[in-house]
Amino acid sequence: MKKVVLLSVVAFAGMFMSATAQKLGHINTTELLIAMPETKKAQEKLQKMQDSLNTSYAELIKEYREKDSLIRADSAKWTPARKEIKFKEFQDLGESLQNYSTAAQQYLQQKEQEMFEPLQRIAREAITAVAKANGYAYVFSEEALLVSPPGDDLLPLVKKHLKIPDAPPAAPKK
Repeated sequence: MKKVVLLSVVAFAGMFMSATAQKLGHINTTELLIAMPETKKAQEKLQKMQDSLNTSYAELIKEYREKDSLIRADSAKWTPARKEIKFKEFQDLGESLQNYSTAAQQYLQQKEQEMFEPLQRIAREAITAVAKANGYAYVFSEEALLVSPPGDDLLPLVKKHLKIPDAPPAAPKK
């Protein structure tokens, strides 16, 4: 009787252990996003936007400097009323510069989020599909792991799923 109980306990424990053993994987999502060709296109668009905003900002700076030079050179000749108006215009232009800079940064951040959200969604969907196809119950972000076995790295599988060619390893920096 003891052997039957012992065998049933061992069998139950074996079933429990095999049912709870789940594959764990990891992936460097940053590296995946960098490898995606769409990322380069989005970065190029963002750079063009930033260059355009910088050109407009440079024009405002030029106007600000011209007004500053004018005030420095001619303000001694102006009437108090004219001085007050010109200084107010100069102050308003300075505030416009600050507001433009802040608005431009916010605009670029919003556009970056709009452009990269679909790429992140594509990456998540690919990771999910690869994990499911290969029996991984959990996939962790490699950036959050201190130690991870190289065999459970899903990056090569996800790149293959997304048809991203493997780039040759970068030459070590000297």
